[in-house]
Amino acid sequence: MYKNFKKILSLFIFTLIIMTITPSSKFKADTNIAGNGRLLVGYWHNFDNGAGIVKIRDLDPAWDIINVSFGETYTDRAVVELHPVYDEKEFIADIDYVQSKGKKVVLSLGGAEGIIQVPTDAAREKFMTSLTGLIDKYGFDGIDIDLEGGSGMILQPGDTDLKNPTTPQIVNFIKIIKDLVKKYGDNFIISMAPELSYVQGGNTGYATNWGAYLPLIDAVRNELDYLQVQHYNCGGNMALDGITYNQGTSDFQVAMVEMLLQGFQTRASKNSFFAPLKQEQVVIGVPASQKGTLNPNSGYIPPTEMLKALNYLIKGQSYGGSYKMIGEKYPNLRGIMAWSINWDNVNNKEFVKSYRPFFDSLSEVVPEKPSLKAASVKSSVVANKSYSLTINVPAYNTATSYELFENGKSIATGALTSGLTSVQTIKKDFTNKAYGTYTYSVTVKDAAGVSVTSANCVVEVKEVEVPSVQEWQSGVSYKLGDKVTYQGKTYECIYAHTSHMGWLPGTVPTLWKKL
Repeated sequence: MYKNFKKILSLFIFTLIIMTITPSSKFKADTNIAGNGRLLVGYWHNFDNGAGIVKIRDLDPAWDIINVSFGETYTDRAVVELHPVYDEKEFIADIDYVQSKGKKVVLSLGGAEGIIQVPTDAAREKFMTSLTGLIDKYGFDGIDIDLEGGSGMILQPGDTDLKNPTTPQIVNFIKIIKDLVKKYGDNFIISMAPELSYVQGGNTGYATNWGAYLPLIDAVRNELDYLQVQHYNCGGNMALDGITYNQGTSDFQVAMVEMLLQGFQTRASKNSFFAPLKQEQVVIGVPASQKGTLNPNSGYIPPTEMLKALNYLIKGQSYGGSYKMIGEKYPNLRGIMAWSINWDNVNNKEFVKSYRPFFDSLSEVVPEKPSLKAASVKSSVVANKSYSLTINVPAYNTATSYELFENGKSIATGALTSGLTSVQTIKKDFTNKAYGTYTYSVTVKDAAGVSVTSANCVVEVKEVEVPSVQEWQSGVSYKLGDKVTYQGKTYECIYAHTSHMGWLPGTVPTLWKKL
């Protein structure tokens, strides 16, 4: 996706423990934001390319998933960096704010101009260290893989077995994704946004970029939340009926989606069939406006035509097009993605105005098979030796009980309701904790006794160091010799007084002396 024109996440005693279990309207990996499992995903520009800079706090609340674009590399192509386009503290606060409103913020990696290369184990480790550092620093809810072009996912010569890839970049990204989910838990969002040639293009070729994402998708399909192939800047592609359909049309949208939901034969020489994805794993990627594509004919589709395709795909309501679906309908189709939020703003928010009402009107997404899924544990900020733990048990789970461990010792147990269509949230408040490091994990168990344990959550309770020199404040009685800081500078009181806003350090030399 292009910045300029294209695409277009001591003591085991506490004086107070409060536990509440409340269901929240979320889906696997916490990605059900709209309440029915449907998603509107938008890419947010961390740059200015003519579509303007919009602060994350100010984004339209219609967006469910906000993809920060992009995490990129510079000197070292295995070390991913992110430099917010506006004040970093405000950027972090804005992410916290929209997350408090139920939105998810995901770090998108690469883009059309981004170069990320992890050809060795050492490079992979450097990449993981840099990436997890960004995730922890900014509080991202997940990652989106958007590697394109010659520096992205490119099949090396001789890599022709779909289920046993040998290209180092692909092999390493498989491990990266699995390690991320292992580290952050099932609620950590994993999405991908490849160009169409990397996925459906595998039915006409399996070399270089053609079909290159297929072995990656296939290997992590259990970890993948949703795939949002770019249905633009690609011209056209052959469908399951052997006919080539052009981008920007209803037929193209339906045909390309059904390839993912029916599976298709690729040109790989071994294990060449790409098995279908679950309906809830498919999101359609389209431009928010013609200005967001390479040129006016690069795949923009008017909402009237797109809604025809969506009604056919989800409800089975034919519009009389040339492409005839193999399946009757796909009611659990997950949602729609836009490049981009910024371009949608330029286009008078046509995208959110057209598709938010449509997806909100649909029935709830129901997974095909409930299964035992690990919970996740997250801590609030520690303040005055107190903090809260939030335990999320994913929806459509067969777990019937949970057990919370602190430093390996069981400290709480409880019952869970199996099969709920929403996340079960358990909250625990800790106060007056002794100084030290606490490692928490949660094990959930089903009726058969099978269990699975979450990733660890480490909480450090430590004494807060009080600065020897305090910041100047109004209404304080300062004595001769008192020291304060103001706007990064240190001052000494040379005349006793009670401060007020008219006597600021640096402005009244008879009261304060700069050190």
